[in-house]
Amino acid sequence: MARQFRKGQKAIKNYDVYHGYDRDVNTWFIEVQIPELGEGTILKWFQTEKAYNKGLKKLLWTLYTLP
Repeated sequence: MARQFRKGQKAIKNYDVYHGYDRDVNTWFIEVQIPELGEGTILKWFQTEKAYNKGLKKLLWTLYTLP
């Protein structure tokens, strides 16, 4: 099946960011939910706390500097 690609920009006004240490799987995570765009999440797992902190800092910087 051929893949289709579409690129665009849409300002995200409302989003929820959940992050921390998941005790069930013993690893760090960041989860972003965008309720106005429907069901689903963006989830990233991190092997170390250092990588998690770096990823969280980058994500929050990106979200707070959106136009």
